[in-house]
Amino acid sequence: MALDNTKVVVPGTGYVYLGVADNGSGTPTAKPTGSFDPLAPGTGWASIGHTSLENGIEFGRDGDDPETLGSWQNPKLRTTNPDVTYTLGLNALQASKETYELYFGAGTGATVGGVFKIPAKPTAQSKALLIVIVDGEQMLPLYFPNVSILGSDAIAMDPSALLEFPIKGTILAGNTDGSLGDIDAFVAPGP
Repeated sequence: MALDNTKVVVPGTGYVYLGVADNGSGTPTAKPTGSFDPLAPGTGWASIGHTSLENGIEFGRDGDDPETLGSWQNPKLRTTNPDVTYTLGLNALQASKETYELYFGAGTGATVGGVFKIPAKPTAQSKALLIVIVDGEQMLPLYFPNVSILGSDAIAMDPSALLEFPIKGTILAGNTDGSLGDIDAFVAPGP
């Protein structure tokens, strides 16, 4: 691979959006194409609001390592392709009904008369997820059509820090082509 300084990313700012998931039960929120405004990615996308600067978005990989298989004649003949699950973690900052729904695993009907009701049994929320990383004059959109989202860790109430709601997403199959998601080319934001 040749050295290309234009492909090095500094995730200076970014935006996280949720939409309707592609989980086989309807039409998912469409992935933005080409150059678009990172503050308005298109119809059907709703911002998750502020996310933590101190505890940025993290992508995880869980699964077995490839195993080396061999023969008597060649002990390193092949490697296996193990099953892998990809996850992402983020810390939402806005104390809103939308954040509560994700963290506590509640549907949209959990708010009654302005009061959020924490469910006794949390249910992961299926969402399409769009993360737009902005690096100066360029952006890197990451699209996942089917993500299972639920709170992941304890909420720490530190008087010297912003209140954070740790949320974990498990990236599930969703694209009609069998892939888990799309990472578009590094592009300039649109108008």
